[in-house]
Amino acid sequence: MYFKQFTKLYNLHVLPAAHAGILLGNLVWKPFWGAPKLSHPGMPNHIGNALYDIQQINRAQWHNLLKEMDVNICQNANLAQLKINNASETATTLLEVIGFGFEQNHLVKSEISGVCTKVMDNKMRVKLDQHLEQLKTNNQLRPLFRNPRKVYIITELYYGALTIKVEKGYEMAFKLKLKNTKWPVLTKVNSDLEYEYTFEHNEVPFAYKMERIHGFNG
Repeated sequence: MYFKQFTKLYNLHVLPAAHAGILLGNLVWKPFWGAPKLSHPGMPNHIGNALYDIQQINRAQWHNLLKEMDVNICQNANLAQLKINNASETATTLLEVIGFGFEQNHLVKSEISGVCTKVMDNKMRVKLDQHLEQLKTNNQLRPLFRNPRKVYIITELYYGALTIKVEKGYEMAFKLKLKNTKWPVLTKVNSDLEYEYTFEHNEVPFAYKMERIHGFNG
């Protein structure tokens, strides 16, 4: 399956590799035109921070909520069998983050495999639904989120191992760079004596699913 087919099928958005510490419950600003943004002036970065700022939860509850959002990666048997081809957008952002700077047109292969997820469970969805209904009742949605119709919450995160192959003219420079990176990487030589490099997901998601705060249903 191709990467764009995969994201369209599961209604996902690509996540830059720089966001290693992202959690379920992080907030996203989705303008009426243009791509979603993970930060926006005046928008809290996480639903837990928003509820704490408005004093709907105390510090202990805030801490527990963040802890509950940091769920274990769940292996999905159907997704785990997938191989997602042409994942050049994810590959390019990963290489930029770890200091390689390789441009997209130097990648011969970019594939994601072993896909797994973190999914917000029903208990948490109901809890957030109750909080948001309370904000709505108290007319606090707009003061807190500026424009609730543009604010979304991340409810699923997708992880996987990224395998890439670099053009032969750049292979030696790539190998030298690899020696200085701390990112987990597995090197394999294929049948054509070409090198393939697999970067484990290492708790860094490559895509996410989001739902609008306005009308969120637990």
